[in-house]
Amino acid sequence: MKSLTQKITTALHKHWLHHSRTLKATTCTLATLTALGSFATVPAHAQTPSAAQMAQFKAMPPAQQKALAKSMGIDIADLTGGTQAPADEPNLSEKPTDDTNEDNELLDVDTDIEMDEDELKEEEEKLPVFGLSLFKEGADLFRPPANIPVPANYVLGPEDTIVIQLYGKENATHPLTVNREGQIQLPNIGPITVAGMTFAKMQELINVTVAERMVGVKASTTIGSLRTIRVFVLGEVEHPGSFSVGSLSTMTNAIFASGGITEVGSLRNIQLKRAGQLLGTMDLYDLLLAGDTSGDQRLLPGDVIFIPPAHNTVEISGGVNRPARYELKNNKTLAALIKMAGGLSNTSHAAKVMITRVNKTGERSLVNTDYTQAAGKSFKLHDGDQVIIGDALEHIDNKIMIHGSAKRPGQYSWRPGIRFTDIIANPYQVIPGTDIDIALLQSMSPETGRIETRVFSPSAAWVKPYTDLDPVLNGYDEIYLFDLTSDRPAMLEKTIELLQQQARFKEREQLVYITGSVKFPGTYPLTTNMSTQELIELAGGLTESAYGSNGEITRYEISDELQRIVMHVNVNLQDEPRQLAPGDTLNIKQVPLWKKRETITVDGEVMFPGVYTILPGETLMDVLTRAGGLTPYAYPVGAVFSREELRNLEQQRLDELRSKLEADIAIGNTDVGVGKKDLENDEAEKLLEKIEDTRPLGRMVIDLPIILDDPASNDFPLEDGDELIIPRYKPSVTVIGEVQYPTSHFYNKKLNAGEYIKRSGGTKKHADTDRIYIVKANGRVIEPSRSKWFKVKTEGIEPGDTIVIPLDTDRVDGLEIWSKTTQILYQAALGAAAVGSL
Repeated sequence: MKSLTQKITTALHKHWLHHSRTLKATTCTLATLTALGSFATVPAHAQTPSAAQMAQFKAMPPAQQKALAKSMGIDIADLTGGTQAPADEPNLSEKPTDDTNEDNELLDVDTDIEMDEDELKEEEEKLPVFGLSLFKEGADLFRPPANIPVPANYVLGPEDTIVIQLYGKENATHPLTVNREGQIQLPNIGPITVAGMTFAKMQELINVTVAERMVGVKASTTIGSLRTIRVFVLGEVEHPGSFSVGSLSTMTNAIFASGGITEVGSLRNIQLKRAGQLLGTMDLYDLLLAGDTSGDQRLLPGDVIFIPPAHNTVEISGGVNRPARYELKNNKTLAALIKMAGGLSNTSHAAKVMITRVNKTGERSLVNTDYTQAAGKSFKLHDGDQVIIGDALEHIDNKIMIHGSAKRPGQYSWRPGIRFTDIIANPYQVIPGTDIDIALLQSMSPETGRIETRVFSPSAAWVKPYTDLDPVLNGYDEIYLFDLTSDRPAMLEKTIELLQQQARFKEREQLVYITGSVKFPGTYPLTTNMSTQELIELAGGLTESAYGSNGEITRYEISDELQRIVMHVNVNLQDEPRQLAPGDTLNIKQVPLWKKRETITVDGEVMFPGVYTILPGETLMDVLTRAGGLTPYAYPVGAVFSREELRNLEQQRLDELRSKLEADIAIGNTDVGVGKKDLENDEAEKLLEKIEDTRPLGRMVIDLPIILDDPASNDFPLEDGDELIIPRYKPSVTVIGEVQYPTSHFYNKKLNAGEYIKRSGGTKKHADTDRIYIVKANGRVIEPSRSKWFKVKTEGIEPGDTIVIPLDTDRVDGLEIWSKTTQILYQAALGAAAVGSL
């Protein structure tokens, strides 16, 4: 919740923005100057302003306080008790004087804030006022240059400096300042009155005087530094008041000094008053639109520039070059407004002009006119009108789109009678590999605006151009050319979506479906009078697995009782093609027992290793026989057999474990819930790295010697992707897991598992010595503690076996992830070791 001070500060800041606009919209500034004049022209210590005057002064925005005090020569601190609020913040020095309840104050403040925010939002949405950007740079950049030649009609006054150079019999230079009496004191001559004279008259007077009073001497007279003059800029300007400007300043210089004109001020009726008389007006539009400065008159001391509120303002937006708010003067026609707005843009649609205006009942009404007609150009505008010039539509109404396998796809211009061969004249204009026997033409019905489709043969159109085989195209037509590899239903997805959207209760979706032995099965548009043969061609044609010419159409209809009736119709594709109906599904039957090519890899110690193609039901012994059998160096006990399905499952488990471990590390549980003795963070990171580097083997345990001895009882059928590796005999035993030095040892039939572990440095601190197990060379797992192998030294361990010392998961508080991860890593390491023995 905001504090009371914060809410009041926000409310006063919004109120200041609103009050500054309201104050500028009136002519109370001059009255304020008059009311404050009693103390503004007197030092602060000589007279104390009244309470009413101070209240009126403090009600003004800080920026106006500062500008007014500066123009009157008053220190702002004297009026605010030594403190001055920043110019962009409200003055909070005054406390509320009423006795209202604090809660009610908060309620009122919140309401005011909401209203002011709405007003600010409306202001932000308004178009900029034309011409106000001229005042953005500030007054410093628009000061009149001091080194320009003084015009002959320049009127001299006190504080002007005149430089008189004498030459001839006497040479001297005298810079002389015009005093308050309007005179200069020329040495050897005396006072000469020059105030009120023009520069040309003064030069003539000096020349004559010097010639008469000083024999043999001539004079050359120039203007040195110029005096400053004080003028008033009042009305709708940012900082109204009195300003000191150069004596060569014009009306625009004074307006710049005041901060520029406000949004409600007039740029076309800037008044110059002198001694209470109106000398003339300036129209800034002459400067902004035509570069005409003839109305920018030079100022004299005491001049008043008054900016009245603007009248007859009109907004224009849309298809014009300079959308903004403009002030109309005598010519209030639409043509005059568009001319001021820089003319129509090159994307405008002048036939559609919308004018919004406030009618007599206080409601907004819409008026349409056509600017291309004389009545539209002479249309009379009212004060407050909002004009919107229509823009050209984004879409192009005379285009033809070519999609897909053309060398130059994209948009083409349409003209009456244009045909397909006018755009793509021959096969050399399509990409090699294009299906030139079938293409799809999507059109829009000129009567209904609905999408319609048809198929045609580009090759036939090229052979017989300008015939019925070469389709005539209309505007908005789209042609789809297909290659021999891309997914055609995906390419036609937009067309299919449009056909689905225009379906109705009594008009079904104009779509058909094709499944089975075609190159690109899926959903296709139902083209005009589409046949089964056209649908097959559109789907890329039959595949090698197609069962001759046998197919089936599944069709459903809605009976008069609004019930669905399903029919299955067998069709012979070699007969006359059948016409399809909306929603039909054409199934192209497949050769019985057809399967894709399946292979198995046989590697290692076989006579002819390699990749073998297998048929359904073919067994391991069949492939080994085709591979020439085992070599004399083969070690069938250690055969490694892997299957694609198992590899995928292992990869899935690895991915799940990696995600779980990454999540645990990310939340800071790098010890992953370790209980009695924490595992270090780097151990978890190392485990994660091992998971990343592990590739699943998908090993399935087989006993190859038994299969070789009795294939009739133990042989099994193969699957696609199977892999058989026959290692070479390798007399070694491997020790992995939680030991000091995981390594392999030469096989010694006298050693048991425990002694091999001792030769690897013994177990680690987190080893689970009660669950040590042995993985046999063929992948079978045995637990030696249960079979008492530690007690019988000569039994159990064989060449190619692996002793695994797992992690003690009982010392990990229920964290199953460590056990699962290490098991998979061990299995992958065992498979890699077996493969590495080749």
